[in-house]
Amino acid sequence: MIKRLSFTIISFIIFAACAWCQESVTPVRWRSFIKTASDGTGTVTFRALVASGWHLYGLSIPEGGPKATTFDLTGSTGVKFTGAVTPKRQPVEIKDKLFDMTLTWWDSNIEFTVPFKITDKNAARIDCKISYMACDGSSCRPPKTENISIPVKPAK
Repeated sequence: MIKRLSFTIISFIIFAACAWCQESVTPVRWRSFIKTASDGTGTVTFRALVASGWHLYGLSIPEGGPKATTFDLTGSTGVKFTGAVTPKRQPVEIKDKLFDMTLTWWDSNIEFTVPFKITDKNAARIDCKISYMACDGSSCRPPKTENISIPVKPAK
């Protein structure tokens, strides 16, 4: 009886620990950096660090699908964006079994860049809300929004 109870308790502890580990996985982490030139132009780069086995959905997703990755830069000050958000490489296109549709995604680290021109060197700041969703082929995390705020320092 004691052996059975011990086995049950140990099994429960292992199960709970595994469930906790699964929940603590962060499938996508974001990094950002800015490069500026002496003429007042620059680029901001947002790097998505995608955990092994996970994927980050593309910038354009059909209606009824998962949350597309979006970049809201409207909160930025002292800069004028001179181009669109551009991924360093194109996403793969896959027939997704979970959503039963053809979708695009990145299944490894990916960088997105946006060119800009400094309009007020004293107030220049990039404020971005990145909304995205990540899945691993059998489950998805709820859509998430990452807020990034970076001061822009003009090149000397």
